[in-house]
Amino acid sequence: MTRDAIIFDIDGTLWNVSGAVAKGWGKSLKAFGINTEVSAKDIESVMGHPTEICIDLLLPGAREKNPGLKNALENCEIEAIKSHGAAFYEGMAEGIRELAVSHKIFLVSNCQTSYLRLFLEASGLEPVFSGFDCFGMSGESKDRMLAKMKKDHSLKYPVYVGDTAGDEKAAGLAGIDFIHAAYGFGSSKAATRFGSFPALVRSFKKEVLKA
Repeated sequence: MTRDAIIFDIDGTLWNVSGAVAKGWGKSLKAFGINTEVSAKDIESVMGHPTEICIDLLLPGAREKNPGLKNALENCEIEAIKSHGAAFYEGMAEGIRELAVSHKIFLVSNCQTSYLRLFLEASGLEPVFSGFDCFGMSGESKDRMLAKMKKDHSLKYPVYVGDTAGDEKAAGLAGIDFIHAAYGFGSSKAATRFGSFPALVRSFKKEVLKA
């Protein structure tokens, strides 16, 4: 079976901007008088969730006490990524372009629209993707976004590449196979996993040659 499409998660799969995001959150929290330090590891532990859930996990009760905190955190993390620069995984950009020669390439993430747009702008890869969706655009859960992507683009054998157990669960609910980006933030029980982006690319290229 040859995959006709590869759907990618963003955080922990295509880039790691947790350090910049932590700095952005720190700046915003100080502005709200919240004296809680948020580290890059803290950010990595909640990556993959919509912003509201990330805040509730790291700062229980903070959203209710501080109206506007969510928007402020999102704006500050975007500015911090722009300021500190995007940290793409080694071989990601060239690997995506190689894969796009033989596969349709998509993005599905729980991020906000501005965050997805920043990734596309910083990577220069927007023309390569056949489609993308995120929580900020559709308001849907990841499994529903994946199922809709499969249906709307008439995909027969797509696969979702992500780094967390949540990504794996979403793919399963959508009826899509899952590949674990083991170099990312989370864990997975998936049988197919890769320790680097170039290794993932090589595997897909071998698959095409065997078809």
